[in-house]
Amino acid sequence: MSSRTPRRSRRPAASSTPAVPAALAEAADIVINATPPAAARRTATGLLLRFISCGVLALSFGAVWRFTLAPAVIGPASAFAGIFFLLLGFIAGGITWYLRDARRRRVDPDSVSDERLVFSFIVFAVMPFAVLLLVGLVWLVALLIGAS
Repeated sequence: MSSRTPRRSRRPAASSTPAVPAALAEAADIVINATPPAAARRTATGLLLRFISCGVLALSFGAVWRFTLAPAVIGPASAFAGIFFLLLGFIAGGITWYLRDARRRRVDPDSVSDERLVFSFIVFAVMPFAVLLLVGLVWLVALLIGAS
């Protein structure tokens, strides 16, 4: 028997080639398991589009106020009116989205969940209205403090 020294070849060993596809398959399984279902992706996209559309509507209301109704010099009362118009645009957009969800739910109850309906109303209509009331209260207190 001859004891030959093993030589290194540039070709990989035959046993190591199946390990690469197994690793790719495992990575693909991880990605597939981590990907949310299609309904969850649509919900996130829809929510983002609601925020964007309400923001654009709010900015449009603010721009309409600024270029049509706003006086040349903005004072405390006109600043409150500008804030009012901005928030009014967001509230109008929120109520519009809520009514759309309510109509869709009336036609097909499974298309809109209870959570989405309540969340839509609270986040896009009630909260901007609460901010409007808070800003109005702060404005009123500042007006009373400044008057005395």
